[in-house]
Amino acid sequence: MSKPIKYVVAVVLKKQKDGEEFLVVKRPEDDADLGGHWGFPAATMKPGELPEQAAKRICKEKLNCEAEATRFLGLMFQKRNSYDIFLMDVDMVLAEGQSPDVHAATTENTAYIDQRWSSDPADLETSAKGGSCCSGIFLTDRGLLDREEWIASLEGSSTVG
Repeated sequence: MSKPIKYVVAVVLKKQKDGEEFLVVKRPEDDADLGGHWGFPAATMKPGELPEQAAKRICKEKLNCEAEATRFLGLMFQKRNSYDIFLMDVDMVLAEGQSPDVHAATTENTAYIDQRWSSDPADLETSAKGGSCCSGIFLTDRGLLDREEWIASLEGSSTVG
């Protein structure tokens, strides 16, 4: 029996296009894959939806704000316990006058329990080591993580199958 495949977009939200600060969100403790981990807001793409559309939807539904896509960061395939995933990171810039708020989210799916602005990529190392694609892509893009070594380190983890 084959597992379902999910196509997922994660948002690296910044206040300014070339700014160093980015928004990280905390997943619920009971999340099946990465409970309690800090990472980037993400959502499974809907049928026929383009990645930029999904990224805007994430901002609206999960962060209660508006933002514009500015750059594609990377794509990764990963086998998870109950599904396989293609995940891509997209840089977004917060629209003027907007302020993200996970507590005002209107999502029907994963609702994040906390958020904070960070300028330290090390805040994502724990989630990357736990199997988070979005954190791994971000750290690889920054040159702080060797992609091949990172993927090899996930072999046999409880997150990936």
